Amino acid sequence: MTELKFITISDIVEELHKVFDLFNKAYFNEMLPPTAITIQSNGNRKLSMGWCTTKPVWGNEDGSIQMYEINLSAEFMNQDFFETMDTMLHEMVHLFHMVTGVQDTSREGIYHNKRFRDKVLELGFEYNESKPHPQYGWTFARLGAKAKEKIGGMPINREVFVLARYGYAYFKAITEGRKPQSIKGSSEASSDQNGGSIEGSKPSAQKWVCPNCNVIVRSHKKELNIICGDCNQQYVKD
Repeated sequence: MTELKFITISDIVEELHKVFDLFNKAYFNEMLPPTAITIQSNGNRKLSMGWCTTKPVWGNEDGSIQMYEINLSAEFMNQDFFETMDTMLHEMVHLFHMVTGVQDTSREGIYHNKRFRDKVLELGFEYNESKPHPQYGWTFARLGAKAKEKIGGMPINREVFVLARYGYAYFKAITEGRKPQSIKGSSEASSDQNGGSIEGSKPSAQKWVCPNCNVIVRSHKKELNIICGDCNQQYVKD
């Protein structure tokens, strides 16, 4: 019987740093600077698989060391291997554009423009749609077959990507013999604190923001199509 190797979060972070170095060499001619790579909960960004900061946020006290941060969301860390690689390379494209002075998003980083599209197509991403999403632009690129083949040939240990942040309520259900309900991407702060069940819980309100005047609207609907009467701008989900 094969002994199950105990995987730690440190193992995952170490492998992500290796992935960063491999991708930096293979796709960006090693132009990307040393970067802090983290695994954190996506919090209010419930559907976010990752992000890259727009400014250096890590460093030492005197500022002689400064680093951008690329984060992969804890809730999605054990998804399909190529989805994780997709997210990492997506965020590295943003970092590449930041260090080379190219603006590839607008609307507070939500809308991905043609500069982002052109770069990911160059790297082997593909789109299912021939036009941008009205809210998110060209963000929904996915690794194509050739890109997957190239990444699949790199010395990356896929076996470490088996952990994800499910939360206490999920594992409590397993312990009690109940079928757990997937809670990835959902807020469960109260159940983590109080041990409450996830079944039948009221969905949290979504926050929508006018990208111009920043006026906020909250709604329990997953999708909302409204226009700010003052700015004539479509609200975007925060």
